[in-house]
Amino acid sequence: MPVTLRSLWPLMLVLGLAACASRPPVPPVVGQQPGQQSDVLAQTAWELARWTKPGGALRPVPHAHSKERPITLVFNHEQGQARLSGFSGCNTYSGQYVVANGLLILQYPPVSTYMSCPSANMQLEQDYLAGLTRITATRLDDVARPSRMTLTLSSGDVLDFARR
Repeated sequence: MPVTLRSLWPLMLVLGLAACASRPPVPPVVGQQPGQQSDVLAQTAWELARWTKPGGALRPVPHAHSKERPITLVFNHEQGQARLSGFSGCNTYSGQYVVANGLLILQYPPVSTYMSCPSANMQLEQDYLAGLTRITATRLDDVARPSRMTLTLSSGDVLDFARR
């Protein structure tokens, strides 16, 4: 029985259409945006609650309950990029971050505005922003829904944040 091209065209049409079909996208996990399934920090906001220096001494930090504007840290995903922002004692700041193997990493210092303020606040801000690029350990109290975050810096300082 001879097979002609004319008799195979329906089969070729079906195979051609099947090759053009695409799989439906896998929906993201509820409450997460695409591209951030492994980033538990995305879409969270934090306030610096305590700064402990090596040896256990506490460094004074501003707190909302004392009518001072607290140091904050906010994580977002914008246009496919992991971004952080916040208030650092005098100025607002922003930058990019990654979370790799459970460690928060800032490869570059955050950029900030340039407002003047008392020298103690400026020193706190400079130390805080520099410290964000020297994180050696990141700890969350609960990986699924963290309410406390601890950042250990290469200097030995420990920054404890409370979720806002």
